Amino acid sequence: MRRKALWSAMMIAALLAYGMTRPGFVPWPRHVMLTWTGAPATTQTITWHTGRYTTESRVEYTESGQAPAVTLSGTAKQVETDGGVITVHSVEVTELKPATHYRYRVGDGLFWSPYHNFTTAPAEARPFKFLLFGDSQGDSYGLWQETVHTAYARNRDAVFMLNIGDLVDIGLSYRQWTQWFQAGRDIVDTIPVVAVMGNHETYTTKWEIAQPLLYTAFFQFPGNGPEGLKGKVYSFDYGDAHFSILDSQVQEEEAWIPQMLTLQKDWLEKDLAGTDKRWKLVFIHRPVYHNRASEGDQDLRETFTPLFDRYQVDAVFAGHDHVYARSYPLAGGSWSDEQGTGPVYFTLGRSGIRTFARTQPKAWNAAFYNPLDQPDYLTIEVSDQKVLVQVFKLNGELIDRWSKTAY
Repeated sequence: MRRKALWSAMMIAALLAYGMTRPGFVPWPRHVMLTWTGAPATTQTITWHTGRYTTESRVEYTESGQAPAVTLSGTAKQVETDGGVITVHSVEVTELKPATHYRYRVGDGLFWSPYHNFTTAPAEARPFKFLLFGDSQGDSYGLWQETVHTAYARNRDAVFMLNIGDLVDIGLSYRQWTQWFQAGRDIVDTIPVVAVMGNHETYTTKWEIAQPLLYTAFFQFPGNGPEGLKGKVYSFDYGDAHFSILDSQVQEEEAWIPQMLTLQKDWLEKDLAGTDKRWKLVFIHRPVYHNRASEGDQDLRETFTPLFDRYQVDAVFAGHDHVYARSYPLAGGSWSDEQGTGPVYFTLGRSGIRTFARTQPKAWNAAFYNPLDQPDYLTIEVSDQKVLVQVFKLNGELIDRWSKTAY
């Protein structure tokens, strides 16, 4: 028996050592992440990666402190990466109880992850907080790790996190995605991740443009977007807020998705007209009001801002410029002061190592800060009466604070 146990331990050690350089052969679950494809109060989608030869996808879960556990099977999809073929597993857990803590692990029945936890949303609208991050891209992800862990440590009541795009620098590099997931470990497997498509999600290791096949394989989101853009354009509700996620990567993706702005415009009009939530929040990677020296992305502004005005969107959040900027309320492209009408436009700064020195404040900016010294992050608090946005440096210093009260 001892000889058998020693042999098993040696085999496991050999597999681990080999898997460090050949991710396609690792049988253990890694990069466990929570997202939503259904209602946050009653469902939870769980995704993870293994080597190519692991084809069973199982989630074992139970209400915290209770037994027995329930086991569900899901889907397994082989994905070609620059590091070899891997398997991406996904299970949507349904019929959960609202406002309930769950304990879970994932695996194939033989090789299991450690146990993790998640909490479902309440059935009724209650105040909530979420974390919001600007671009985390870079050639290293240690600073992103420090930013996301610091933000979560200070805001343990955050119910999910949202990244505004350019999660990684090279979207077709599995090495970079591995670093991104490892940096977010113990957070992305505990609170759901909401993400926006960025232009860097389309870049290959040769800096060519391609379809964002790793991004769309790894992130499972609601399939309620327009044809050709499902999973990249989507919406969901949490509490008394409606979240609309758009794809601004016309320059990179229109060769594969003709008329993608028209598709989104038609979809967004129906999406915003169809919600009865008190707050309407929109998220897009490229700003429709940017902070670069030259004009750009006029097509985005002309396509979307009339709908933002018509359907009384409260705030629009963007990234890409790596600066923090907040506009005055803008209606029809005009602004006056903090008490004006129309959506407020935010650019989120950066949560990773990349900085842009040439950006500049614009006349419509009520607040502007270029985070050259350290990353920043945002907390958003939502109730039926108020939305509160606070912006912090990594060291905890408050950069900006904005709120809007229901009329």
